[in-house]
Order: sequence, then C-alpha cells, then structure tokens
Amino acid sequence: MLCTSIETRRVEAVDAIGAVEWDDLVPPGELFCSYAWLRHLDEVAGPHPVLTISIGNRITGATALWDGEQTPGLFHLPEFFPKVPGPWQRTFVWLGARRSVRNGLICTAGPQRSATLAHLLAGSLDYARENGHVGVVMPYLPVSAARELGRAHPAAHVLLHAAEATVAVPPRGTADFVEHAGGHNRKRRLRELRDFAAADFTLEWVDLTVEIEAVIAPLIAATRRRYGSGQGVAWMLGVFAAQRRVGLLDHAKVLLCHRNGRLATVAVCYRHGDSLHGRYFGADEAVSRDGYPYFVTTCYAPIDYAAHNGLSRLFLSTSALEAKIRRGATVEPLAAVVLLDDGELDVEHVRAHNRDLAHGYRDRFSKYLSSLSRDWLDFCPDPNERPA
Repeated sequence: MLCTSIETRRVEAVDAIGAVEWDDLVPPGELFCSYAWLRHLDEVAGPHPVLTISIGNRITGATALWDGEQTPGLFHLPEFFPKVPGPWQRTFVWLGARRSVRNGLICTAGPQRSATLAHLLAGSLDYARENGHVGVVMPYLPVSAARELGRAHPAAHVLLHAAEATVAVPPRGTADFVEHAGGHNRKRRLRELRDFAAADFTLEWVDLTVEIEAVIAPLIAATRRRYGSGQGVAWMLGVFAAQRRVGLLDHAKVLLCHRNGRLATVAVCYRHGDSLHGRYFGADEAVSRDGYPYFVTTCYAPIDYAAHNGLSRLFLSTSALEAKIRRGATVEPLAAVVLLDDGELDVEHVRAHNRDLAHGYRDRFSKYLSSLSRDWLDFCPDPNERPA
C-alpha cells in the first residue's frame, strides 16, 4: 500500500526547485539527471514539467516529463519493441531528460525510496491520463535501475531496447588497456597509437570558452548534419550559451586535435561525480584520417584524461559500439520501463523480446563476448557458464 503521507506535486520546470535539493537526489555520475543539465535543456528547447514526490518539506524523488517523438530515430517507440503488441503508435509521456540516451532514478537512498518510486510512477500515469496519453515510458535506464523502478508498480514492465559503451578507467589509462589486451586487439591499439603519433597530430585539453565555442561549433554541427541532424552552428552555439548560463560549463572540457596547425577533430566531455561523459564530437572532413584521430579523440585520450584526474568511469554513449569494444569499452544493456493506463503488456511477449534482443547482441559481438557486461546473462544465459 502506498504511503498516504507522501505528496505528489507538479511544477512547470526544474527551476521551481532548488539546485542543491535536486542534486542531493542524483546518483554520482548521472550527468543527464543533474539540475544543470535539465536547466540548460529548458533554456534551449523550452521548459518541460517536473513531477516531485515529497515527505514533509523534503523532496524524496523527481522526474522530468516530456512528449517523446513521433518520427523514426532514438525516441520512437515502434522501433523499440517491434514484436511486442502494444499501443506504440500512440503518444506516451516520457520520463527523464529530453532526448537523453541515458537516464537514472532521481530518488532518495533512504527508507522512503520504494514508496517514492511507486508514487513517481503513479503520479506520472495520472499526468498521462489527464493529457490524453496511453501510458508512460522511461527509456535508456541501466538494467538495475529499470528493474527497481519496474518493481514499484505491479503493471510496469522492463524491456531492453538499446546498449551503451562504458569504460572502467584503469589507473594508467590507455597504457593499461594496451598491456592487458589480448592478441589482435593489443596489436591494433599499439598500431593506432603509434600511427597517431607518427602522423604529427597534437592534443590539447582546454576549457569551453566563448572563443573555443566559435572554433568547434562548425565542426560539431557539420558532423551532426552528416548523421541526420538539421540543427546548425547557431543551434550549437545556443546550446553552449545555455550551458554557460546555468553553470554546466564549469564541468566541461574540450579536446582539440590538430594536424599541422589545422583543427582536425574535437570532443566535448563533461565531468559528473566520478565519471566522464563524452557528449559532442566534430571533425573536419578535409583533414586526412590517417593516424586514427577519431579513435584517439573519442576514446583513448578521454581514457587517459579520466585516469589522470582520478575518475573511475567513462561513458561513450550508444553509437559505434563495436569500434569502442575494440578499444577497451564494455557494452551494457539499457532498458525502458513501460506502464500503460489501460491494461498491461503480454508477459510472454516481453520475455521473448528481451531474450531475442539479448541474443542479438551476443551474436553481433560474438568475437568480443568478454566485453559484454554480465547484465546480458540475465536475459540470455551463456550455455557454457556454470551457475555459481
């Protein structure tokens, strides 16, 4: 039974809540749950409402709410669960940061946690019902978080739908990756780092100043355009300006990769807690790719930066997973929690979907099974592995 002393409240935007009060609930490393990240999204795209749960005068849980998207891409439910019967063509309320490919649970770690999560789901479903949506979905959650949230409501379901690349940062950075890699991957990494050095590239980590923004925004916008984004340089500069206003750039670092004095590639990373998140990448297509500048800029150099600064985890997002595996990353599953207003999903279809998706990743990365996290085994057991 839900605790009647808990209050559910909706506000128009996250700035109706204190930054310290909000961030006290955010797990370490979950950048896209943070107050500053949500504030900058509100400035760029307009405010999205927030649901909070409170006990007494203390907020114990919260989530942002947004409308998702109805076009194919990273936020299109018909592509998430193609073999699970459900109202995927209709509209849902999405929980978490707008267009984030990693979410987390913004919730107290205390004894009220389970009741808070239950009220978060129930309150979100009330909001969906009142606004004509068929249910709620919180996507791009680590499996452990998705399961915990799913247990908070008897009609909620956990469905796998994506994967991300992460790195447990070793003390000596890429030196440890090269030393401990096996066979072919060790030779590959040595060759790439050797060829990068021989190609006269230089690397420099700098703060994200207004002057640096003007230099890197065109490269980032051009790269995003090649992958289907219609937003240009002005939009990218607007994003950085919003991040500066809310203090997010205090946690940002830019990696500049030059060749013969010309900017070849750039990566923008953000620190949160003990983690580093790679977020934006840009490249000048006119500069030769000899020497592997993409892999050094997006993977090797951030690993070294994280190690040098005492960080323990690097998040490399959801794209180019095989390339990141070959350079030392682990592939971890991401799941969505789905709760319908009327009825439930079929349990057998959900199980089959999760099993098939997990099998698909095991087949896709059959040469790199040791680089798949153990979370996959819960959905797709290894027939050669004996129970502990």
